[in-house]
Amino acid sequence: MKTLIPFILLICGLGLAGFVWYGNKRAAEVSDEQRVLDAVLEQQEEARAAQERANTLMAEILPAPPACDGLTTATVFSLCEMEPYPGEDWPDLAATTSPKERACLLDTFHQTNAHAYDIRGESYDGVDPDSNRMGPFVSDLCSAALWTDGIDYGDTEKSLSDLIAGYYANRAESRVKPAQSY
Repeated sequence: MKTLIPFILLICGLGLAGFVWYGNKRAAEVSDEQRVLDAVLEQQEEARAAQERANTLMAEILPAPPACDGLTTATVFSLCEMEPYPGEDWPDLAATTSPKERACLLDTFHQTNAHAYDIRGESYDGVDPDSNRMGPFVSDLCSAALWTDGIDYGDTEKSLSDLIAGYYANRAESRVKPAQSY
């Protein structure tokens, strides 16, 4: 019997050590509540970072695309004069604008949409628009004459780049428009 006592004590000691090890392991595990809390905090941090990035992007005033250099506001104002009645289609831009004017308008359109999509955290595919999608954008460019210094509606000899800069400046000051796409 004396020879069994050390063996029994060894078995009991191993059992106790196993019990303590298992208890420590369970106590050190992260609880489900803690996992949920960590996930919520991580999601809130990501949302906060996305909002800060969006605020930075919204305050950014975009430059006029290089394709617009040398063009006048006559391009945009002549298109606005052709604005259709509600429910009617816009005239075909390919027939009413030169290739350089079209390039300027498309570059500005895509730059505006890419910026708006970036603010919303979405990806922009950059497909060229039809006239009915491009028309409201051109109409908004025309309305930029209302707040752009030195340009009044109908001033056909002013720089189109200046009108576009005024359009982007107003978008940056607005709390709604920067994320608007066409």
